[in-house]
Amino acid sequence: MQERARLMEYFFENGAAYCENTAAPCVVLPAPYEATVSFGRGTALAPDAILNASRQLELFDEELCRPVNFAVQTLPPVDCRGPATAVMPRLQQTAAGVLDADRFLLTLGGEHSISAPLIIAAARRYPDLTVLHLDAHLDLRDRYEGDPGSHACVMRRVLEMGLPVVHVGIRSLCDEEHRLVCARRLPVFWGRDLTAPASGWVAQVLALLSARVYLSLDADVLDPSLMPATGTPEPGGLGWYDVLTLLREVFTRRQVVAADLVEAVPVAGMVLGEYTAARLAAKMLIYHQYAGLDSRPVAEARI
Repeated sequence: MQERARLMEYFFENGAAYCENTAAPCVVLPAPYEATVSFGRGTALAPDAILNASRQLELFDEELCRPVNFAVQTLPPVDCRGPATAVMPRLQQTAAGVLDADRFLLTLGGEHSISAPLIIAAARRYPDLTVLHLDAHLDLRDRYEGDPGSHACVMRRVLEMGLPVVHVGIRSLCDEEHRLVCARRLPVFWGRDLTAPASGWVAQVLALLSARVYLSLDADVLDPSLMPATGTPEPGGLGWYDVLTLLREVFTRRQVVAADLVEAVPVAGMVLGEYTAARLAAKMLIYHQYAGLDSRPVAEARI
């Protein structure tokens, strides 16, 4: 029973040789931070739920027809107790340690405010970074409920770092955000326009990205029929294969140095949300690992 509890802290169902390998090319960091959520609560529970669900994933990718046989180190959760002034530096320091070793970091949130210190760490390592922001919401408010550190303000803080941000899947915003987008001509791919990858929007997104990318993926970018387990679900979201098409192209054609997956909220008695989040996380790890290879599916191996 004790061994099972330990295994549930790992991403993927692999032994310690994979999951505690300090030389693994990929690192998963749980960040169960929840302080400013404004509607459905429970993001602090998401990292554990996603890790648990990840142990049910097949260690073979049906799209690329390749085994998942590379090591993924799972770090202990970041201590998210205390005020943001204490938690955010911990996140930044942990992320910097991984990135400075030239390893790919995938952080499992937690609310979206955790992205800011992670992006700071990535930008200090890679100054030419573009942030790719997949979300139902712009998160560009200056303050929300008086708090500049709110999850609803995280991309405003990133803009203030001087980093370019490309927003994809947006379908909810306030007047303040609308005025900011218009005034600064920020690149926004509205959810209503992303009907299918064949419409050309994936190529348009790629054209706006620099050679190195930080990817921030809010679970509510997906349609609620796929991801009902999130604090602020919005109808009209992206489909599963639309998101995968974008992710695969970005990982193949750009260097994604780090990513986060945030705002999932486990729902008692329904495992769809955390399983979908685990699948998304796994896809990012798989795309990253095979990005340097010919990642097109092996035709003769396809069923």
